[in-house]
Amino acid sequence: MSHARLSFEERKTILKWHFKFENVVQVQCEWRREFATEPPTRLTISRIVHKFETHGTVCNVNKGNSGRLRTSTNPASSAMVLELITRSPQKSTTQCARETEVSRTSIRRILKAARWKFYIPRLMHAMNEDDPDRRIQYCEWFQHMVREDEEFVKKIVWSDEAQFKLNGTVNRHNCVYWAPNNPRVHVDKAVNLPGVNVWCGLSSRGLVGPFFFEGSVTGQLYLEMLGTSILPAINALYNNEEYFLQQDGAPPHYHRDVRAYLDDRLPGHWIGRRGAVEFPARSPDLTPLDFYLWGTLKDVVYRRKPATIALLQQEIVTACAAITLDTLDNVVRAAVRRTNKCMEANGNHFEHL
Repeated sequence: MSHARLSFEERKTILKWHFKFENVVQVQCEWRREFATEPPTRLTISRIVHKFETHGTVCNVNKGNSGRLRTSTNPASSAMVLELITRSPQKSTTQCARETEVSRTSIRRILKAARWKFYIPRLMHAMNEDDPDRRIQYCEWFQHMVREDEEFVKKIVWSDEAQFKLNGTVNRHNCVYWAPNNPRVHVDKAVNLPGVNVWCGLSSRGLVGPFFFEGSVTGQLYLEMLGTSILPAINALYNNEEYFLQQDGAPPHYHRDVRAYLDDRLPGHWIGRRGAVEFPARSPDLTPLDFYLWGTLKDVVYRRKPATIALLQQEIVTACAAITLDTLDNVVRAAVRRTNKCMEANGNHFEHL
């Protein structure tokens, strides 16, 4: 049976009894008489005596700053480690340990004492020179529409395609940056990786899709999907009421036949490259599918580790169905706030700020 940790006074009493009787059994008898509880084991009593004879105390010798000196975290080692991390803030603790011959545990202790933390970079698209101006123009139009019509944001259906892979997604936990304060670094995001192509639409009324493409997404395949699946689903969701369809400037969306089809079916009501309203290129931070949906779906889907394409598609469908209308409403409101932040950042990226 386990006993609660003995207090300092109880250890001192045991030591006095042992020196008086020089017998462990007698010490246990005295304990029962004094405290009316089960006494410590013979091993515990022997260890208390041995500790006193070895260290001259019955306290925990390794508690706090007592005990052996931690030579690996002395001022010289600490200065060496901090200097190395300052020169190479993206260096891992394993690399640092190899170069300084200080253990990883000691390095983490040194960094913690210096109040340094590690930060995971954000994935961001690189921007062209004129991108900030285009982003500001779009945000100004968006804010104007919101002021003119409070229900405007509920009329937008944001859309996009994404690729899902069986082996998961980018692991940014292997990318760190050590610093005493958040340096707000970012890394470029790799695109065009192989996988299952999925189209989704997002609005405050609900998700549209997901719809899956066979192979790569081309202009003709996207045009066929618009006519057979996407627009019929949106019309059913909105009960043929007014709505705006947003899409980015990906090549399938920019296809001549696609633009002509949207001009015919949604005159003045589609947002995209050469649309009634231009959607700025390289702006995933302004569309809910990029800043919310795809990351959420991949977190859920990859946690299940689907082994086949069919299972992967089923997990995507299930994950989409689990997203509530309240969540979608909050995401749409976040899209409005992001246009404000973009304008405050003069059209530049703002998520890392």
